[in-house]
Amino acid sequence: MNQEDEPANYAAPLRRIMIAVDDSVASMQAVRFAARVAPRDAEVQVVCAAGQPRDWMGGAYAARDAWMTDALAATPDESCSDAERTLERAISAFSGQAASVEGVVVNFSGDAGAAVPALAEAARDWQADLLVVGARHRGRMTRWVDGSVSGALAVCAPCPLLVVPVEYEPHGDAPPARILLAADGSPASALAICAAVRLAEPQTALRAVYVVDRSSVSGDPVPGSVLEDALAELGRKALASAGEQLEAAGCAFETALVATGLMRDDIAHAVLRDAEHWQADLVVLGTQGRRGVARWLLGSVAQRAIEITHLPLLLVGPGAG
Repeated sequence: MNQEDEPANYAAPLRRIMIAVDDSVASMQAVRFAARVAPRDAEVQVVCAAGQPRDWMGGAYAARDAWMTDALAATPDESCSDAERTLERAISAFSGQAASVEGVVVNFSGDAGAAVPALAEAARDWQADLLVVGARHRGRMTRWVDGSVSGALAVCAPCPLLVVPVEYEPHGDAPPARILLAADGSPASALAICAAVRLAEPQTALRAVYVVDRSSVSGDPVPGSVLEDALAELGRKALASAGEQLEAAGCAFETALVATGLMRDDIAHAVLRDAEHWQADLVVLGTQGRRGVARWLLGSVAQRAIEITHLPLLLVGPGAG
């Protein structure tokens, strides 16, 4: 790795955690998973969107206070009542599990695309270490995220983005015990590894995988085995680089080459298949790579992973470095 490609120092735990919530099942899944990854000394800010009341401009309130009660009682706005109930449920999930928890109502109106800059700006202003969202949710309130918004957030967010799908079934309340990392040797995957290390506990098992994309060479005039061997060699180099990074961080880890099928398969499916087979609790992806045989961690791969995953995804974009 060149000096200019070296990732930021991600040795410190992720202590400032922002969670964007609405009234969906997926949001509450995201809150519960965030409670698992948050260290005891974490500062948590739960953000909910609501239409702007006539006489109240929004603000932050400590969970121990009677936050928003008077302000919300003064307005008949239904979205504010929804926001109050949503924040109460979310904050209760962190009872005694974080140093501080606060609820924030953001006065937000407009189309779904406006959610991306609104959330990115909120995370930047609060200097969040981690932004958490649910995915594939439906409900009556203003939508923070759907699959496409999650993908856009992964690129522009100023910190790693944790996407928790509604299909995810959590296993207890303990921090993630098994984290799978997709590596391709790019600066983006190096940043992703750094972010994973910040979430890992001393006992966490980590697995770095490189996907040999056999489907991309199936129609090439060069014999498939020649190209596959070249891809595998690039993969071994990428995994060696990932191993050096994880070893320097003092993590216990393993590495593996995996492969797509020859037809009707892609990298995102291959990564998630391996994660499910390995029984991972969390999958980590970089979201900015370069096209070419050794640079496949592109936004399109992350977007595809968001669409099909049943596991939480930690997406680390260029803004998180």
